[in-house]
Amino acid sequence: MISNAALKWIPDKFENLVRYGEFQGPGETITNEDYKARVEIAKQKIADEGLDALIVFGDCYRMSNIRWLVNYRTIDGVYPQPMLLYLVPGRDPVFFLPMSEIPSAHTSSAMEVLGGDIREIRSEWGPFLKERAAQDKPKKIGICGYTFMDLEFWFPINEAFQGSEVKRSMIIEQLKSKKNEAEIASMRRAARVCDAGIEMLMDLLRDSEGITELEATSLVYAAMFANGGHAIAYDIMIQSGENTDVLFKRPTTRPMRRGDLVMMDYGIRVNDYASDNARTICYGNVSDEAKRLMEACSLGYEECLQKIKAGMTGIEADRVIREAFSKYEVEQYLVEVSEGRTGAHATGMDPEEDIPEIGPACDNVLEEGQTFAYELSLIVPGIGGVRTEDQVVVRKNGLEPFHTFNRFLYVE
Repeated sequence: MISNAALKWIPDKFENLVRYGEFQGPGETITNEDYKARVEIAKQKIADEGLDALIVFGDCYRMSNIRWLVNYRTIDGVYPQPMLLYLVPGRDPVFFLPMSEIPSAHTSSAMEVLGGDIREIRSEWGPFLKERAAQDKPKKIGICGYTFMDLEFWFPINEAFQGSEVKRSMIIEQLKSKKNEAEIASMRRAARVCDAGIEMLMDLLRDSEGITELEATSLVYAAMFANGGHAIAYDIMIQSGENTDVLFKRPTTRPMRRGDLVMMDYGIRVNDYASDNARTICYGNVSDEAKRLMEACSLGYEECLQKIKAGMTGIEADRVIREAFSKYEVEQYLVEVSEGRTGAHATGMDPEEDIPEIGPACDNVLEEGQTFAYELSLIVPGIGGVRTEDQVVVRKNGLEPFHTFNRFLYVE
C-alpha cells in the first residue's frame, strides 16, 4: 500500500514533471529523403556482397531493421504483426504487412517515395517469392533479422528458392548500428526522460518505506510518461533485497525496506528510440559489503568510460572492463548477461540490437557513431546484486553517455 505521505505529494510531483517535461525535440527529424538514401545504400551493399536479393524481417517488438529503411513499425499486440521487405538492386522495395496495417503504412511510412509497393504479408508472400524465383532466378539471397524471423515466412522462402543459396546477412544490422545526429538527439531525449523515473523511485523510498516493487514500478512508468515518454521500451525491473540475487526478475509484491539494496533497470521510448538505464540505490543502513559492491560497480564503470573508444574490438573493451573491476577486487562477481557478452549490448530503436557487442568472444570493432547500452552487473550471493547502465555513443576518445544521472545513490 502506498503511504498517505506519498499520496499527498504525488499530485504535486506529477504537476512538476508535466510542466518541465521533455516534450520538445529539436533536431530529431529524419526525412523521407533520408530513408530513400538509406535504401540506396542498402542496395549497394547487397550488390557489393554478391547477393541478388535481400529479405529483411521485423515485427512490432524487433522493428529496427524495417523502420531504419522505411520508417514504419507495426502495432504492439497479442496477434503477430510481422513485416517483411524485399530488396533488389535497381528496383523499388516491396513491403509486406498484415492487411490491417496497410492503410496506415501508405500514409505514415516512407514507402510513398520508395515506389509505394505494399502488399499483404500472409496471402501474397508465397506467390510473390515463386514469381521472383521464376523470373529472376536469383542465386544468392540474404536474410536480415534471421535470429527472430517467424517460421511461417521461412517455409515459403525455402520452397520458392530451392535451387538458390539462402544465407544469413547482417547488412542492415551493420548499417543501422551507426547513428546520425537526429537519431542521437532522440536517444538523448529518451535518456533525459528517464531522470523522472529514477527520481520518482528515490522519492518513494524516502517517503514511503514499505511500498512494494510492483507499486513503485507503476509510478515510475507514470513519471516517465508524464515527462515526455512516448511508449514502453521494455519491461522495467525493480528488484530489492534478496530479489537482487538474480540478474533479471520481474517486480513482485515484496515491500522495500531500509537496509535493502534496490536496483532498477528502466527505459522509455521517444520517437521509437529506446533508452536503457540501470541504477542501484543503497536504501538506509545497508551492510558495508553491499555499499562497497554498489560503489565498486560504479567506480569501475566510470573508469572505463574514457578507456573504451572507437577502434577497439569488443574483446579489447572486455579486457579493459575486467582490468578495472580487478582493481576494485570485484571481477569475480561480474555477470555475463548471455551469449558471451560482458553486459554491453547494441541499442537504438530496439532496446537490444545486434552490433556492437562487448565480451571475451566479441571481435566486432567499435566504430564512431555506434550506440550501445553500457551495462555492468555484479552479484554476490547472500549480499545482493548491483547494476550500472547507460546508453552511450562511441566517440574517438571514449564513450559519451546519454543518461548522466548520478551513479552513486543513497537514500537514508
